[in-house]
Amino acid sequence: MSSGQAFCNRVGGGRTGSPIALIGLACLAVTTVMPALAAELPPPPAVTEGRLATPDPLPQPLGLEAVLSLPLDSQYGVVAARSRYEQRLAERQLTQADNRPQVGLNGRLRYVEPGALADENDQHDDHQAGLSLRQKLFDFGRQQDREAAAEARLEGERLVLLGEEKRQRLALLRAYFDVLLADQRYQAINERMAILFIRYDRARDRQELGQTSDYDLARFERDYQNVLLERARADAQRRLTRRHLAELAGRPDQLPRELQAPRLDVLFEREAPAVGDLIETALTEDLQLNALRRKYDGSESDLAAARSGNLPSVHAEVNADYYTREGATRDPFRAGVYLEFPLFRGGARNAEIGAAQAERMAVVAQMAEREAAVRRYATELVEMIRVQQSVGLSRMQAMENYAELNFTRNQTLYQMEKATDLGDAMAEMSMAQFERMKTTYDLATRWAEYALLTNRPIETVLLGQPDDASGEDQVTEETS
Repeated sequence: MSSGQAFCNRVGGGRTGSPIALIGLACLAVTTVMPALAAELPPPPAVTEGRLATPDPLPQPLGLEAVLSLPLDSQYGVVAARSRYEQRLAERQLTQADNRPQVGLNGRLRYVEPGALADENDQHDDHQAGLSLRQKLFDFGRQQDREAAAEARLEGERLVLLGEEKRQRLALLRAYFDVLLADQRYQAINERMAILFIRYDRARDRQELGQTSDYDLARFERDYQNVLLERARADAQRRLTRRHLAELAGRPDQLPRELQAPRLDVLFEREAPAVGDLIETALTEDLQLNALRRKYDGSESDLAAARSGNLPSVHAEVNADYYTREGATRDPFRAGVYLEFPLFRGGARNAEIGAAQAERMAVVAQMAEREAAVRRYATELVEMIRVQQSVGLSRMQAMENYAELNFTRNQTLYQMEKATDLGDAMAEMSMAQFERMKTTYDLATRWAEYALLTNRPIETVLLGQPDDASGEDQVTEETS
């Protein structure tokens, strides 16, 4: 037997059909059904000692597909957005609770000294126990408007959560590209440093033989020290970009060592969307804008509820009480329908209307601002995609062509013993590769932003169908 049923039997004298026992069983039924609301959310992220638990390690080597599919449940930006969503969920449940049965238990232990006119002068125990059940029946739609407002705010926060996940995914993609670029830049500078060191070392040998002046030696040393400093900064940048990537991935203790560079040349062949079509799609699909629209719906419902704030409400109430000391005015059971009509609330209704109108005005302004930002952003995306696919591609190909011809020329001179080294040809080749990667990743980032703006999966936009993905080949690794 449950504790609630035992209480009902004790208070009702074991009579399960008594009014107070029936109300007690109704209370148990309500409290049994209510916790089912908690099943609407997935399990929360693990927290240990007040900190987010570190999830599974990053895959090695870390490739583009792994970055785009990496779970972000424990990423701090996503967790913060989820907490706001759960707050809105709790607010909705609180609002809905106003329209659900309210069951209360009250009790009293009291000793009295009866007066001279009391029927039972020798009765000193005046204990009481009771249950009450209250249910709102009608309030002219005020509760419905409040629930609609809470539901709209919850839906808006859900869209914000989805948008935050996509934004964090985009930030993670940028950080992934930054690591690859930092590795390639370090490699190019390292090759340039090796050439300058050889020249400086040879100049020192010639200076000892009197074949090089102090001025020329100082010039070689200056160039070498400058590139040495540049190399040290590039090496530090490699570690900094890895730290940033690990933090965004929610794995601060797991810095990625090896990264696999993707081949995304197919993006240069993809046709850029039309500006008008992209603006139209973005104004419909943008998650942030849709979240504001839901927030506006909520403000409209809040305003409707505020305007009906002085309307009456009707509720039903059932009371069952047990007394140790009977009396003429003490009823063991009562049931009735009650009307509440607020005549004057001290100006609270006008204040509620004013607050709701101000919130609606703020949301309208935010929507207009976001729509302007979407139009501007969509136009910028299309223009930058076209620039990268035309001028950026031509510049990249020109640099690669020069680097290849320059390397061939220096290689020929070296083989003919007309040059003591390959000069800056190797460094030129590495820098051309760096520019190709930078141009390609800039274009890929723009397409990822396009996916975010149109509420499409980033992996679908970047990789397309599995057969369309070019795969991954180059592996970069952190070295010192």
